[in-house]
Amino acid sequence: MPGFALARSCKVSALSRRDMASARESAAQYKIPLAFDSIPELCRSPEVDAVLVTTPNALHLSDVLTAIEHGKPVLCEKPMAMNAGECKQMVKAARRAHVLLGVAQVFRFEDSTARLRERIAAGQIGRTIFARSEFSYPANHHKRTWLTDPKLAGSGPIGDVGVHCVDALRYILQDEVIRVMARGLWDDR
Repeated sequence: MPGFALARSCKVSALSRRDMASARESAAQYKIPLAFDSIPELCRSPEVDAVLVTTPNALHLSDVLTAIEHGKPVLCEKPMAMNAGECKQMVKAARRAHVLLGVAQVFRFEDSTARLRERIAAGQIGRTIFARSEFSYPANHHKRTWLTDPKLAGSGPIGDVGVHCVDALRYILQDEVIRVMARGLWDDR
């Protein structure tokens, strides 16, 4: 929500949480006019022009499909879904409904990523034969406690931030990734 406060071309008009008390509390905290405790209710609101899905990964499919059914463009947090089949369902539904569907792969919009992509494309560093990408963050005390629950998160932190690494490499190199090796480390801090 702090990022939306800086936005010039949009405003958050509504939010949904799993229980109404939490929804009202968050709405008040961020000065959001409408609070809901269900995605269908949020999507029925004429005040909502588009939907940003930030729920746990296991809920993305139903939340995205609900928004599409209501004709709302959707930006879905990554990973898009629990598996490729769910992603295909979302894409097919969006195409049938002629509704925009995007995935929040934010590194594609970073200036440093664009500069690196341009330099590699221009051949300034020679032919790329190996690339490595790393991402780390303090997960031990993260607010998204569901990240370590396989039923909600699927692949957990690897899928949550690892997809940024894979997508950034695909974008920067303008090529497909051939092999991925991932590992998650947890320290005591």
